[in-house]
Amino acid sequence: MDMDERKKKILQAIIQDYITSAEPVGSRTIARKYNLGVSAATIRNEMFDLEMLGFLEQPHTSAGRVPSARGYRFYVDCLLQPTEISSEEKKIVQGWFQDKMSDVDQIFQSTAKVLSRITHNVTLVMASRQMTSKLKYIRFLPLDDYRAIMIVVTDTGQIENCIYSKPVSATLDDLNLIAEKLTHYLSGIPLSDISMQMIDKLHESIVDDVELYRVAFRSLTKSFHKQQLYKGGTMELLNKPEFKDVDKAKNLFTLLEEQDLVANLLMGDEGAHNKKVSVRIGDEANLSSINDCSIIEATFSDDNVVLGKIAVLGPTRMEYAKIIGLLDFMKQHLQYILEHYHDNQ
Repeated sequence: MDMDERKKKILQAIIQDYITSAEPVGSRTIARKYNLGVSAATIRNEMFDLEMLGFLEQPHTSAGRVPSARGYRFYVDCLLQPTEISSEEKKIVQGWFQDKMSDVDQIFQSTAKVLSRITHNVTLVMASRQMTSKLKYIRFLPLDDYRAIMIVVTDTGQIENCIYSKPVSATLDDLNLIAEKLTHYLSGIPLSDISMQMIDKLHESIVDDVELYRVAFRSLTKSFHKQQLYKGGTMELLNKPEFKDVDKAKNLFTLLEEQDLVANLLMGDEGAHNKKVSVRIGDEANLSSINDCSIIEATFSDDNVVLGKIAVLGPTRMEYAKIIGLLDFMKQHLQYILEHYHDNQ
């Protein structure tokens, strides 16, 4: 959409002021605080035009204006320049991680905590359970004549299960013999290191029936692809003016307790893998509980294999420039830490 430079500068000033103050912004405030070279009356006229275009809204109780979701979208896409993380914040991040490298699980939890400490918003880290767990044992339980339940237990106490469609000729004892032998060979190995090539090499040591064996392994790998979620800063929401409304805060807290909903939320931006950092504003997230919130997220990967996502969730009145710069740094830092961690195992 075409917008002249003066309107752009006024919209940018209003959004920056509102992000800082959480108060509706008037023309006199913009004229006094920002050197735009135009009078308060001219700014007032431009603000009226911006409201007519859908970039600003006027709360009923105030003469000032606040940005709309459309205004934030234009700001993020066309006006914003990400802020580079400060040297002080880099020290906080690096110092936070220095003594928290005992396992991958702790690395991800630390990522969520340090992000919430810096941003004062809810932070979410979603990682494949392949990265955070080692296999402890596998077992089959009976379901009916044609199916069994494969149970996969990890060293972190996670229990995954999936339905296994067993060949008619296979008995539960046949399946548990495979499970015992797989456990013998794979116990203690990180799930991320278990590959089809590894399983193929073990085949002759486990069972003669190739199809029975491969179906069992396909069931095993299904349990690896679930996501582990780490959260930080949930209570920070209570300090935001936007969440003084108890019902609104309760709805968001309820959402954050539903791990599947949050995982679906983070996996909802299909184009995010191709971006450095992606931003979804208001109802772009397609969840009624967070219509007044934004989600800024980055995907971290290793050799083009997606390992997970890091995200900041908060009110639409967020410090977009700072958080986008921070997430870009954190994504790179996290990838470096994971590479360093695996090199030292």
